[in-house]
Amino acid sequence: MTSIRKGMLTNTYALLTAKQPVDRILAAATAALEQNTPRVECPRYFATLNKALQEEPPPFGKQRYADIYHGASAHGQWLAMSLMVNAEREGDGATRLWSLAACSVDDEERQLLKRHAVDESGHALAYLALLDLCFPGAVSPSFRLELDQLSPHYTLKQRLFAVEGSPYARTPSVDDYMQMNIAEIRTTIHHLMQRSALAAHCPAKNAPQATRILDSLLRDELSHVAYTAVLIDRKARGAEPDAFQAQFCKRLRDFNRITREELGQLIFD
Repeated sequence: MTSIRKGMLTNTYALLTAKQPVDRILAAATAALEQNTPRVECPRYFATLNKALQEEPPPFGKQRYADIYHGASAHGQWLAMSLMVNAEREGDGATRLWSLAACSVDDEERQLLKRHAVDESGHALAYLALLDLCFPGAVSPSFRLELDQLSPHYTLKQRLFAVEGSPYARTPSVDDYMQMNIAEIRTTIHHLMQRSALAAHCPAKNAPQATRILDSLLRDELSHVAYTAVLIDRKARGAEPDAFQAQFCKRLRDFNRITREELGQLIFD
């Protein structure tokens, strides 16, 4: 459906980091769609997102959240652990997406979900590569080998299948795309904070390689924001507007609750 143009990534990163966290949420969605080829307009999606942001302001869009993250990430041990947690989450997300893709009845959506699953499978390994580059020797060689199993190692050449016992072995719905979209925007905001935090810890000789990995991660996150936004906009055409808006607000409220719980843990740590 769409693809992020590589040449604009540096300018997008500069644009997003120049904004306050509260502005980055809408900016991330806007930048994702502006970079897509072909260019797509999503008026229904943006109307829904804007209203949801007004009704359910996300804590990850506040300066206090960025300040707390900055304080926690100054400690290398905490940041190294967060990379491992990110790898675990990406691997888990990949298996969920793989099952949804396997059960999709729409060919286009099936391929988009499969691509997303492969991306997240690769992201699990990318976060572990960042662990190696930014914190050399932080984990034992034997444990490092175990960590590679956090990724399901999916490829586009593999045949899709529903993961046994997965609650995501079902036809994907617009509610799934809403959750994905919010999650990918939240991950993009986290990425911007994480990027500057890792720069403070990464050995100079490893910085260029770490930057290339981070660029690839950001490009993928923006691509995921974009394709889910397009699908949400498309599915909004035949939906009852108030119910559609209420569902998006509910999902943003859910993510806000999760974020506040994580924020409490950050303060505790």
